[in-house]
Amino acid sequence: MKKFLLVCISFIALALCACTHLVLDSTERLQIKNMTDQEIARLSVVGKNDTVLWIPDTVLPGELSYVHEQDFVGTFYIIIQAKDSTGAWNIVDLGNIDFDGGSELLKISKKDGEWDHHFE
Repeated sequence: MKKFLLVCISFIALALCACTHLVLDSTERLQIKNMTDQEIARLSVVGKNDTVLWIPDTVLPGELSYVHEQDFVGTFYIIIQAKDSTGAWNIVDLGNIDFDGGSELLKISKKDGEWDHHFE
């Protein structure tokens, strides 16, 4: 009887750990590193029907944003705003980005007028 009870308790504990693991991995914690010479702001996820503001921070050149968490796992279309040399904010299309869940650092750079991004 003790072995049966121990097996049952172990099974329940394992099942609860698995459920917790699945819940935690369904969210994405994202931080931006601005590797450009422009201010970056308002990273947004564009959906079929709406746009969701994910990271509202304004990130100065060479700086990091705060970490923000959302329930985004999968492939999403991302846009940001960048301040040009005249002080005007322009919308920058970063295209599709895959989010796998967990914590990620998104480095955003610009070379020869072309915007680029990659995860570290």
